Amino acid sequence: MTKRLQQKETNFGSFLKEKRLKQEITLEQLSEGLCSVSELVRIEAGMRTAGRVLRNSLLYRLGISPDVYENFLFQEDYTHWQKKQQLLYVLSRNNLEKAAELLHKYREQYVSKAEKEIIRRLEQQFCLSMEAQILRNSSVPEEPNVQEKLKNIFREALELTVIIPLSNSTWAGSEIDSNGSSAARNLQGKIYSVQELNLLLETIRYGHPQDWETCFREILCLISESRFDTVSRAKIYPKTVYYLCREALAREIWGLTEKMEAIALCEKAVYCLRQAGRMYYLWEILVVLKRLIKDAAARQLARGAEQKAAELEKRISEYNVWIEVLEAVYEDFGVPKETKDFCWLYVEKEVYCINKVIRIRREMLGISRQQLCGNGVLCSEKTLKRLEKEGKKIQKGIAEELMKRLNLSAEYCQTELVTDDPEALDLMSTLWDKLRNWESEEADLLLEQLQKRISLEIPFNRQLWMRCHIINESHKGSITKEQCVDKIREVLAITLPYETAVKPGEKYLTNQEINCIQNMVCWEKGMDEEKKKQLSLLESQYETCKREKNIFCFINMYEIIMGGVASELGNMEEYDRSDEISRTIITECLYQRRTMGIHGGIYCMT
Repeated sequence: MTKRLQQKETNFGSFLKEKRLKQEITLEQLSEGLCSVSELVRIEAGMRTAGRVLRNSLLYRLGISPDVYENFLFQEDYTHWQKKQQLLYVLSRNNLEKAAELLHKYREQYVSKAEKEIIRRLEQQFCLSMEAQILRNSSVPEEPNVQEKLKNIFREALELTVIIPLSNSTWAGSEIDSNGSSAARNLQGKIYSVQELNLLLETIRYGHPQDWETCFREILCLISESRFDTVSRAKIYPKTVYYLCREALAREIWGLTEKMEAIALCEKAVYCLRQAGRMYYLWEILVVLKRLIKDAAARQLARGAEQKAAELEKRISEYNVWIEVLEAVYEDFGVPKETKDFCWLYVEKEVYCINKVIRIRREMLGISRQQLCGNGVLCSEKTLKRLEKEGKKIQKGIAEELMKRLNLSAEYCQTELVTDDPEALDLMSTLWDKLRNWESEEADLLLEQLQKRISLEIPFNRQLWMRCHIINESHKGSITKEQCVDKIREVLAITLPYETAVKPGEKYLTNQEINCIQNMVCWEKGMDEEKKKQLSLLESQYETCKREKNIFCFINMYEIIMGGVASELGNMEEYDRSDEISRTIITECLYQRRTMGIHGGIYCMT
């Protein structure tokens, strides 16, 4: 391992260790079912590379959603990622025959041929999850034989990383049957990801253990732990609430007290979704809420509590409006209102091919292979050619240096900031909230704190910090829009000259560079040829995503950037193009159960 590569692994290891210790999680808890304790110690010390699959699994165990990460993979691994996302896409569109075909090919290539045992188990867990969804969507799930099959598939998947099986065993002193009974409450003290909790939830749903209600409630307690970030919690908490309420209502076992408690749980689930800007099981929860409130109102009326009954009836009217609006939007855009799969748990966003990125960036900057290789000092031209044209892997240390020379971050797994400080990432997240809400004084304080915690010597950190500072100064009115444009050009030039960014030809721009161009579009008045050139550039960045049907993998940026493009096209009276983009954003957001792009897209179309 090169010195620089070891430093990269040390940064990730330090980040992992600090998060683990802050949450008071032991090495044994985090590593259980994924790797040995000694291996995790080496990963935290930067002495061992975690690998993408294990790295993501460890992050999920810590309650961190990799949604905010950018990942760079060599061609072979990138092709692997593409095949996985293609399977998720066709399954989410309910193309079951194609999904079954793709799953068979995926399993043959990435499960049976996996070189490491942990990779084989994690890939098999994914494949079993997809198999269960195909079976559920192609059958009648209520039939006893289908339920038994689903229970067994989900249980088998869970046992691949939950090392204590859910059958013929004793877990923390409690007998556990094959239906998953007692499993949830014995998860206390153990650390599992949202994917693993989802598999447990499905095992209980189809296993129908006697203590099903206790199991569901214990899972809710686990999800409520502070270690889960906002997005991770939204991915599983509402679903658990819905499963609990649906089962209880079907059995008709709850009285008024239990139903009032369930109403509170449902409303907490809705709040959880609102915080994360997600809609997982939102329609289902609203329908359940309506029924619970209606039942509770009737019981209050029967008890003579007319005022309480009237208050509940008012809430029914409110939720009716929500349900009607949701149903209308889903119908207009041809997306099922029911949440029929959990593909969103396995989507890996913002993934790029190192081979392609290096080639495109080198050509953009007009650098020859000989120049980039340093006349053979870094590597031979033949090595670089094999990387670019043949899709071959090269030593990670060499690839990092190549990317650095092209003004790109050499981090293979990165957030907006290059740092191993979890507190800095939390500050950055809070700063974006303040900027979105135009809370300038609070943003100033956060910028000051952030400046002390990160290295502005790193170009990508400096670029991000300066861009946020300019946005905040614009909000305060301390600089004009024209000054903002000039300053943001200077910020872009930290990694890429403006003239290089907008000139014709194939391009790779980082998210930060794309955001700089987007800021210019927003701040520049009127519509001149330069602005049209910028809009064309932004559109071109996502043409491949649309063609390859993987917009959902880049939706974080797509809904923001292309939403801005649609708005500007509307101002140019190019309404058809504007509406087409808006419809794409809304449709993808509906499938991914995201809220942000939906209201913006609808507003743009009206």
